Amino acid sequence: MIAAIILMALLAVAGGLYAAARARGFGSDLPQYRLVALAAKLRRATRVYVPEGPGPFPAVILLHGCGGPRGVTERYGRLAAANGVIAFAPDSLAMRSISYDEALAKVCTGARLRAPERSGDLLATLEIVRRHPRADSRRIVVAGWSHGGWTLLDTLTLVKDGKPPLNLFHLPHRALRGVKAGLVFYPFNGFPARSRGRNWAEGVPIEAILVEADSVCDETESIRVFERQKAEGADVSWQIWTGVTHGFDEDNHLATSGLVFDPEKAKAAEAAFTDFLKRRLPG
Repeated sequence: MIAAIILMALLAVAGGLYAAARARGFGSDLPQYRLVALAAKLRRATRVYVPEGPGPFPAVILLHGCGGPRGVTERYGRLAAANGVIAFAPDSLAMRSISYDEALAKVCTGARLRAPERSGDLLATLEIVRRHPRADSRRIVVAGWSHGGWTLLDTLTLVKDGKPPLNLFHLPHRALRGVKAGLVFYPFNGFPARSRGRNWAEGVPIEAILVEADSVCDETESIRVFERQKAEGADVSWQIWTGVTHGFDEDNHLATSGLVFDPEKAKAAEAAFTDFLKRRLPG
């Protein structure tokens, strides 16, 4: 009887250790990198939009949605540069040789490249920004669309908990230094988003633009997360835009997606983005 109890206890401990290892990425085929190595790999898949002039310029990191840049980050990158902000747009799909069709089938369904892995891409991009000669590493903001918004918010929870993203061996020291704020457009906050039960790192105010009756990223999930985070002391604010669909600022949706580009609201989103840069990255 005693032997059986001991065996059960050992199995429980082993199961817990295995679950913890899987959560860290061990025991899976997910490659892990040191920060500098991941930054070097990602740099080849990152577009940089540089304003005119000598710099250094404040910086914005643009995190695309699950289907890839799709022209959205290019538009916002050029807009940032026109407003004196250097923009970095890492392509997490291109770095992994994920095609658009594969992204729709696997990334957008959560089967591949979930936010706790892509968070490593964000921290690696921060390393790219800090090493860029024309970027001011003391003034950085992050903007994310859908999956990119999920990535930013999950990163805040990982840093708060002192846990590395799944594709990094270690959490960098002062991982979010220089990050002044984040802006998320229709972010994913459903299961298994970490923000549902984990708190965000302090010092990074979050602003959000949500879509009413969002058929892809349920805005009520985001509101519940934001209200919980706010009750825990987070600086978070949000707007709910009506009469548009998820991805309203993307102009090349598949005809069968049910998502609709809205040029008027896209311009309003660009104005909100520009206002965000001016408020969070004052000259």
